[in-house]
Amino acid sequence: MIVGDHDPCTALPRSAADFRLPENNWYPARWPFVVLVVSIILLALCTASLAQIETEPEIAEATGERLDLRGAVPSQTVSRFITAYRDETRNLTAEDVLQDDIATMFQPVTTATPDFGYTKDAIWLKLAVRNATSGERVWRLFFRENFMQQFAVFTAQGDGAAKPLILQNELSPFSTRPIGYPELVVPFDLEPGEETLLLIRYESGGSSELSFSVETVDSFEAMTSRRTAKNFIYYGMVVLLCVIATLAFTVTRQWVFMAYTLYAASVLLFIVHADGNAFKYLWPNQPLFNAFATIPIGTALAVFCANFARVFLETKRYHPLMEKLLLAAIAAALLHLAAALFVDHQIIKKTLILVALTAILLATLSGFVAAWSRFKQVRFYLIGWTGALISASILSSRHWLGVEISEEVQFDSMRIVLVVDATLMGLAIWDNLNQGRKAQHLALKSSLLNAERNLKLTTRLHELEQQYETVLKLAQQKEHQIADTLHDLRQPLHALRLNVNNLALTGNSKADRQQIESTFGYLEKLVSGHLQESVSQLEVKGEGTEEDAAERDLKLSAVLSGIHEMFLPDAREKELDFRFVNSSLQTDADPLEVMRIVSNLVANAIKYTQEGKVLLGARRRGGKVRIEVHDTGTGMSAEEFEQARKRSKRLAKNSANGSGEGYGLSIVSGIAARRGYKFNRISNGGTGFSVGVTFPATAPASAEAASAK
Repeated sequence: MIVGDHDPCTALPRSAADFRLPENNWYPARWPFVVLVVSIILLALCTASLAQIETEPEIAEATGERLDLRGAVPSQTVSRFITAYRDETRNLTAEDVLQDDIATMFQPVTTATPDFGYTKDAIWLKLAVRNATSGERVWRLFFRENFMQQFAVFTAQGDGAAKPLILQNELSPFSTRPIGYPELVVPFDLEPGEETLLLIRYESGGSSELSFSVETVDSFEAMTSRRTAKNFIYYGMVVLLCVIATLAFTVTRQWVFMAYTLYAASVLLFIVHADGNAFKYLWPNQPLFNAFATIPIGTALAVFCANFARVFLETKRYHPLMEKLLLAAIAAALLHLAAALFVDHQIIKKTLILVALTAILLATLSGFVAAWSRFKQVRFYLIGWTGALISASILSSRHWLGVEISEEVQFDSMRIVLVVDATLMGLAIWDNLNQGRKAQHLALKSSLLNAERNLKLTTRLHELEQQYETVLKLAQQKEHQIADTLHDLRQPLHALRLNVNNLALTGNSKADRQQIESTFGYLEKLVSGHLQESVSQLEVKGEGTEEDAAERDLKLSAVLSGIHEMFLPDAREKELDFRFVNSSLQTDADPLEVMRIVSNLVANAIKYTQEGKVLLGARRRGGKVRIEVHDTGTGMSAEEFEQARKRSKRLAKNSANGSGEGYGLSIVSGIAARRGYKFNRISNGGTGFSVGVTFPATAPASAEAASAK
């Protein structure tokens, strides 16, 4: 029950927004661009560190065109002593290039590493070296490549002949390599003080870049141990995350975990293949497939990358345009793979870099689009994909723009991004699920509060209906008086039931609550007044308190607005245009009587108007206030109006237009007669019916204050 003016419902939060968890004010709702800048700086620092590692101090001297070996020599130093020749015929032998006519055509390498783009030519490299140490005899040429379609290294002999150190082609299994390392390694012997000319011939199915260093036995073992440990960390972390994600999918059956596993596995396989470990451990006896494997692995990377973005960001639900773009990227990658059956693989491999870059770019762009409206759910995703985009851009700029970036830097940046990205994607999934749980918690709280509020409203409605039943019993003793009350109650109760039922189904907007509270207030006051009068058999009310007197100083806008809101659902149900003209006029008439009079007039207007509109308003007439109701119904002549004012008299032409006992106008006529109000038909000179009731007027407070001055 409600005591005084306090309504316990109004003390409750009105929506899930009232349960918003406290946030730090400094934490912005949207700062993906700050994340982008920070990520660029971090990855730039990582790349700079890698470049610093690559350009370690040189341990060599330039003596004319010969490289004096005093220890391990990095690839950038070796490149300054290399001369190159492009054999377009691909038919020259090692002995041929040692002839003077060909030897003079070799040109120095001017780039950081030997690189001639994507070409079908056979590339010949020459490197003259001398052992400037006193004890080193065994050396290694360490190439930053895991496989070449054609690959051979020779040492020139004094008689113009060439001795092969390694001979590899597209049919050579991994076991034919002189040193079983994932990347190409060629050993050669060189006694202290001895010098020789090394010839390198290769044909590439992809990029022709070939960087290599000269290593001692000790430096090679130290380097391989360092790289193996590095790979163990990279591979191990990603494999562990894939296993965890697979287990999470098995337990939760949420596809985002499987999408993440496929994406992480494709990136890992791409790195493993680029490192040469795939050829060594996965398919060592399938050199033809190894030469082709970059294409399906790169395609899988692009497909699973775009698919993970779709699943994680729910682009189909939230971002339809990005959904279409991501599906287009997946389709383009698959078509690219199919084209490999008909198009030269070298072209496919080069364009595949752009396909993968496009997929990563769209996945990152989708993250920015999602971050605009729900940054918290995608923050880790956004950081991870920004790093992946930078790494992919480094790779693309190397192969398409000719930017001189060593393969070591390229693949180390990919390894770093692989671990960071895989970790952040895992955190992104966890964070997204956590945010989802919070949203569900808030929704549950809101639902419980709505249920509690609806229960209170239903209880109040039940109490009113019980009082309505009491009024029905009392109606047998006071037929006319209670019949009038029943007529007054029927329409508001109908509207109230409709609004409460709609509230339980559709929520609780501010307009709905105001309309319901207005109707409740009218009904509770009306029922309470009639019950008190009926039970105590009081025919005349007392003088009233000062509060009652103050209440009589009534602003018509409040009463008429409440009636308009009460009957608006009925008008909309009949597709009528029910309008209310606001007014600042005031009257000292009893508010309940004003509501009863106007409610009956409006109810009649809506009931007997089949189409068009109903207008409610008030205007000043001769120092008084007249409330008017106009409609576009069937109309009523002066004779018919006088007949309708009699109790239980319904016009024959209105019998089919609505149910009722014909009490409406008689109730208004009776109240007006008792209180001395003028109740008359208004001639409007057109179709429809217009009626008005004139009340005594009081001046608004502002006008009285002005007159006092």
